[in-house]
Amino acid sequence: MFLRRYGTFTGGIDLPDEKNDTISAPIEPWEPIESLRIPLAPFGKIVAEPIVKALDKVTAGQKIAAAVDDSGIDIFSPLSGKVAGLTVASVPVGDSFVESTAIELTHLSKPAGITPVREKFLWLDADTHTICERIAAGALTTHRQPVMLLTDWISKARRTSYTTLIANVMENQPYVTANHRLLAEHGVEVIRGLAILGKAIGADDIVLVVDQRRTGDYLELVGPAQRYGVNLTALVHKYPTGADEILTKVLTRQELPPESDAMDAGVALIDASTCFAVYRWVACEIPPTGRVVTLSGENCERKGNFWIPFGVNCGELFPSKNGQLPIHGGPMTGLRCSSDSVITTSTDAVLALETDHAAAPSPCIRCGWCRDHCPARLNVAELNDAFELGLIEHARKASVMACVECGVCSYVCPARLPLAKRTKQLKRVIKALEKRIPLFTKS
Repeated sequence: MFLRRYGTFTGGIDLPDEKNDTISAPIEPWEPIESLRIPLAPFGKIVAEPIVKALDKVTAGQKIAAAVDDSGIDIFSPLSGKVAGLTVASVPVGDSFVESTAIELTHLSKPAGITPVREKFLWLDADTHTICERIAAGALTTHRQPVMLLTDWISKARRTSYTTLIANVMENQPYVTANHRLLAEHGVEVIRGLAILGKAIGADDIVLVVDQRRTGDYLELVGPAQRYGVNLTALVHKYPTGADEILTKVLTRQELPPESDAMDAGVALIDASTCFAVYRWVACEIPPTGRVVTLSGENCERKGNFWIPFGVNCGELFPSKNGQLPIHGGPMTGLRCSSDSVITTSTDAVLALETDHAAAPSPCIRCGWCRDHCPARLNVAELNDAFELGLIEHARKASVMACVECGVCSYVCPARLPLAKRTKQLKRVIKALEKRIPLFTKS
């Protein structure tokens, strides 16, 4: 039976679900795939050097680029194929896409999807040091923004004296169902991966948090969860419960100060996709080469949840309409793809949404909706004034750094002001001034 802790928070909004087309769609391998562009800097840093050259033949799972130092990761080929050479791909970093050198593969093998696995390593009997060594050897990153080396994430979590490890599967943005399907179809592997991460960071408590409306799909996980010491928790749906700061507040009753993160409160948050990748590498020695991605939206002809290799061009997943590129991620916080954006570890969804032909923004009418629905309880209208007048110090004093960047303010604004974008820009300016770095740099 699920343990239900009905925490809540002030503000937020009940968004339309828009998941009917994919919520029950089983995970399938995506095909056909003509080529892959596999980034050597999958989270915006040059972290790997190619160890293959043009015209080389490679096999699925083969290492094709090696980490340049301890801060980097090895890169593996998602499919068998032939190296065409070096090219460029764009990867999501923060609130924009960043160009990365990439290895292009052609003449690809047929995608196999999620293959059955057999454990080769007795992880339950392994100590923390051995677990961490195996994770480091697997070139693993987190599968959520901000993407970071999993070894760095573990090191940061281990620095706290008391740690609660939370796997966040709330997935409360519209359309997105990738982690839900992964948990519904491969939940035991996800739980084992979560237990492995719990051993790696020395977690005192391990919690799996899901949407209360979906618990019927996870009933078979109750036994495995008990076996591996994972507490199952179901929360009431309200956006943005899934935001790190809000979920921490709901579960622990701790209010995070501005510019702090959940780990400052002893809470380490991770996602189902990362847990899945951790188990398959640590226990089964299968390197990370792809992930489950939801394809949906009004202009999407082939909706569903697909296992897509890293390096697939996002724009090639949909036929282009009016030159409009898809959205990378959920509709509330996602980014408009560029022409060379590719699937990476943080790609939980690619959405082909209708183009918004709404009228241009009008002046603020002081309705107060943005303030009423802001989960951080910010006076968003005041911050908008600060943006328009260039009052950066005023914005800082008005606690703009506490913004969780959920996008609710823009969603509810009757004047259609880009409030979320403006608060992000204010935060970026303040951070740049504090660090004395240029606001705009050449990519």
